[in-house]
Amino acid sequence: MDNPQNVYTPKGAAIFGTPLGWLIILAILGLSFVLIHFIGLIGGMLLLGLPVGLVVVSYIWNRPKIGVWGTLIMAFFSAGITRYVPGPWGLTVDILLALSWLSIILNKSIKPNWKHAKNPIVALTSFWMLFLTLEIVNPSGNGLIAWFYAMRGIGFYQALTVPLVFLFFRKQKDMNQFFNALILFSLIGTVWGFKQQILGVDAAEHHWLYAENHHEEHVLHGVLRVFSFYSDAGSFGSSQAMMALMCGILFMGPYPTAKKIKYLVLAIVFLLGFAISGTRGALAVPLAGGIAYLILIKNFKILIAGFSAMIIVFVILKYTFLFQGVEQVRRMRTALDPNNKSLSVRLENQKTFARYLATRPFGGGIGTAGFWGARFNPDSLMANTATDSWFVKIWAETGPIGLMVHLVVLGFILGYGGLKIMRMRCLKNRTQASALYAMLAGAIFASYGNQVLIQMPTGIILNFAIPFIFLIAERDTKTWLKGIKKPSKLRELLQ
Repeated sequence: MDNPQNVYTPKGAAIFGTPLGWLIILAILGLSFVLIHFIGLIGGMLLLGLPVGLVVVSYIWNRPKIGVWGTLIMAFFSAGITRYVPGPWGLTVDILLALSWLSIILNKSIKPNWKHAKNPIVALTSFWMLFLTLEIVNPSGNGLIAWFYAMRGIGFYQALTVPLVFLFFRKQKDMNQFFNALILFSLIGTVWGFKQQILGVDAAEHHWLYAENHHEEHVLHGVLRVFSFYSDAGSFGSSQAMMALMCGILFMGPYPTAKKIKYLVLAIVFLLGFAISGTRGALAVPLAGGIAYLILIKNFKILIAGFSAMIIVFVILKYTFLFQGVEQVRRMRTALDPNNKSLSVRLENQKTFARYLATRPFGGGIGTAGFWGARFNPDSLMANTATDSWFVKIWAETGPIGLMVHLVVLGFILGYGGLKIMRMRCLKNRTQASALYAMLAGAIFASYGNQVLIQMPTGIILNFAIPFIFLIAERDTKTWLKGIKKPSKLRELLQ
C-alpha cells in the first residue's frame, strides 16, 4: 500500500491549507511585492505572465519542438511588442532555444536520434560558434557581457537552431508548416505596413519614431519608410523581398492552377511591401536570389530571359528617369549612383578599419562595433566607425581570419546545397529547396551592403531554411529509391 499508516496526505488545492501551503502563498506575495515595488508596472506584468510562462515551460519540457516554433514567432513579433510593452523581448528567442535544449538533455522521455545531427552543416555551424567563443579572450574586446549580447545573432542562434531542425523537423508536414508560417506572419507584416502607409503610425510607433530618435532614418523628405512591426524599415524590406522571391519561385513549381495563382498574388503583395519600405540594399535579395535560382534550374532559355529582365531593370534605374515620381523607385535609383555620398562614407570607413586591423588578425572583438560597441564602449574607434555591411562587421570584430572562416562556412553551405538541389529528381522537392536556397543566396549577397543576416526575423528564417534544404535532399533520395523498388509508382512519386 502507498500509505500503510493511513495518514492523510493533502493533494491539489488542499495543500494550501497546510503550513507548506501558507509558506508558498507568502513566498508568492513576497515576490509580488518585490516585483511591483522595485520594477513597477513591468514587474506587475511579469507577475501576471508567470503562470503563462510556467505553462510554456511545461509544454516545451515534453515537446521541445514547440520551443523551436516559438523562436520563429518571436523573431517576427518581438520588436513590435517592445514598442507597446517595453522589455527585453528579444531574449525570449534565447530562452526558448535554451529551454528546448534543456528538455532534450534533462528529460529522459525525449530520445532524439542523434545520428541525424551528424552532418557537415551542423559541424560547420558549431565550429563557427566555437571560433566566436574563443573571441572572449580577444584583448581588444569589450568584455564578456558585450560578447554575450553581440554573439547571439552572429552564430549562437544558428548553432542552436540548425541541429534542432535536423533532429525534430524531418517530415514533409514540418516543411509545409514552415512555409505556411512564413507566409502568414509575413502577410500580417505587409498588412500592418500598408496600415502605416495609408492611415499613418499609431501613438506607440510615433513615440518610437520621434521620442526614441528613429525618424531621421525612417522619415525622408516627409515620406515614411514603412517598418511595420519589424525592428526597422531595412529589416522589413529585406524580409518582404525574401518572401516575394520565395513565392515567385513556388509559383513556377508543379502545383495546381489555383495554388500557382495564390503564390503569384502573394509574390506581388510582398513585392509591394518591399517597395513601401524604401530599402535600397534589399534590392539585391531578389536580384542575387533570382540569379541563383536560374543557375540551379539549368534552363538557359529562362536564364537568358531572366538576365535580360534584370538588365532592363538596371538600365531603367541607372540611365533613365522613368517612375521618378515614385518615392520608392527614386530611393532605389540612388543606390546605383557612383557619386552617392553614402557610398563614399562607407569606403572611407573601410579604410579606417583596415588601418585598425593591420595589427589585429582576430579583429577588435565581438561586441566592439555597431550598436553593442556604442553601448559598452561609446568612445572607441570601433563604436564610432559605422560598419554598415555584414561582412565589414564580421571583418571588424573577428579580423581577416574570422572573415575567412565565416566565408568558408557560407561558401560551403551554398556550394554543397546547390549541388544537392541540382541532383534532385522530384520537381516539387527541387522547387521548394530552390526557393529556400534563393532566399539564402539573396540574403547573403544583400549583406554586402547591409547587415541582413543578423536582422530579425531574417536570421532565424535562414537558420530554419539551411537545414530544410538538406532535409528535402534526403527525402528526395528516399523517394527515388522507393521508385526503383516499385517502378510502376515512380512517375507518381516524382511528381
